[in-house]
Amino acid sequence: MEGKSMLKLSHVLAFLLLASLFQSLMARDLISDGIEVLQLPVENEGESVFCPGKLSWPELVGMPAGYAKAIIEKENSIVHDVRLLLPGMVKPANYVCGRVFLVVDLKLIVQIPPSMG
Repeated sequence: MEGKSMLKLSHVLAFLLLASLFQSLMARDLISDGIEVLQLPVENEGESVFCPGKLSWPELVGMPAGYAKAIIEKENSIVHDVRLLLPGMVKPANYVCGRVFLVVDLKLIVQIPPSMG
């Protein structure tokens, strides 16, 4: 009987030691680390959107991916993640401010207007 209680006590102590290693997850900590949290919609050209600034770049169709990435990052300062997709690849369903998808062909030429998401 004493062995089982010592085992339970050791499990509790191990749990408490592990728990003390983790920091609490607070929204203000996420923001200070540069991770975006839920935002309220803002007005952009007459429609409500979650991300400020330019959201799509139709003028970049036919341009090289490197050039398009530079233009996108220059025109919207919140863009921090530009991802390349080949035609037919599926975009993730979640919408992330600061992430832009470039659909390119095998020569890395933009095929579809890049958009935030």
